[in-house]
Amino acid sequence: MHTPTVASPRAGSRETPVPAYLAGFLLIGLGLSVAGPALSHLRDRVHTTDGGIAWLFVGQSAGYILGSVFAGHGLDSGRGHRRWVAAMVGATCSIVLIALAPSLALLVAAFAVLGGACGLCDVSGNTLVMWSRPEGPGALLNALHLCFAIGAMVTPIIVNRSLHLTDSIWGVALPMAALTAVCAALMLPHPSPARTRLATVERSHAGGARGTQVAVICAFFFAYVAMETGFINWIHTYVEQIEYGGAATATGVTSMFGLGFTAGRVLAIWVARHVSPGWIVAGATLLSVLSSLLFVVFDGPGPMLWVVTLLFALSVAPQYASMMAFAETHLALSGRNTSAIVASSGLGGLVMPFVVGQLFDRIGPQALPPTIVGLAVLTAVVGAYGGRMLLQAQRPPVTSMNAPVT
Repeated sequence: MHTPTVASPRAGSRETPVPAYLAGFLLIGLGLSVAGPALSHLRDRVHTTDGGIAWLFVGQSAGYILGSVFAGHGLDSGRGHRRWVAAMVGATCSIVLIALAPSLALLVAAFAVLGGACGLCDVSGNTLVMWSRPEGPGALLNALHLCFAIGAMVTPIIVNRSLHLTDSIWGVALPMAALTAVCAALMLPHPSPARTRLATVERSHAGGARGTQVAVICAFFFAYVAMETGFINWIHTYVEQIEYGGAATATGVTSMFGLGFTAGRVLAIWVARHVSPGWIVAGATLLSVLSSLLFVVFDGPGPMLWVVTLLFALSVAPQYASMMAFAETHLALSGRNTSAIVASSGLGGLVMPFVVGQLFDRIGPQALPPTIVGLAVLTAVVGAYGGRMLLQAQRPPVTSMNAPVT
């Protein structure tokens, strides 16, 4: 009987182009964060309402879901780097299409292309990092998502400057093109990390528990992303409509979210080295509930809006990467598992920003705070239930993640 040669995880890690992965998530942060700060400009350009322009989020999220589902098979078959680079090219080109689209329908289609490309990038980054760090991906996953946060934080500023100088958002494509070129140069010479075939994973499938566990984790990511995108995609418009300063104030509050998000993920890298991901998720979801309640108490214009935005951003920052690391620790996720998780995230991003847009049309900006409270509570409850299920699962043993075991 042939015995496979198993390389050490440490050796495999040296072959992984981690800087390219981090740069790739800067690009995702830029791409997925364009809609919020550009929303008023795009709404006025195509002559629609808040409810109408909310279809952009539907298009972006639908594309994100399809891109996420498409990514899993390519990763499991070892084509992760090539697909990721192709997706980055697609995301960059879609920004140009968004800048040129003359109607709402074409604008929605362009955002669907952007979402699909970013969904493929998202699945690729999360999965390849987990496979390249079988000994524990928590710190690197948080670094990966820190780069997303940095991209999201600078996007309102880039959009604002692009609108000021050119009355268009095509300027966002310039940094994205530069990042794509860097990632292509660093990724393409290297083979993609691959997941090993582990007997414990097969046993969990056979017992039926794995499917239920993955489904609950998907539900957590749906609720979490619904909460996050409901806030970040509408906070700029919320500030404008409560008449708290002008466009510069709205951009400032949105950037405050990006600052808190970035700071939270910087902190999470250090915390992940000392605290288990399950406890990080528990603490962060609790803080989300508390900060969203403050959003209701201090609803309206005033200095507390900046404080609440910062606290809420700090609370949501570590949840995505920490829950992903928690699930990987106990389940050893495949590319298709990660695709399901990221697709569920996209579904949350599809539903909630659109729903909030309809609430803005019917109720006004005062609908945002209680909506965020409800989503924060839902995320905390599902996270607690999912965490309990994961603690009952057994993690497969550490093996090489650079070549399949056959």
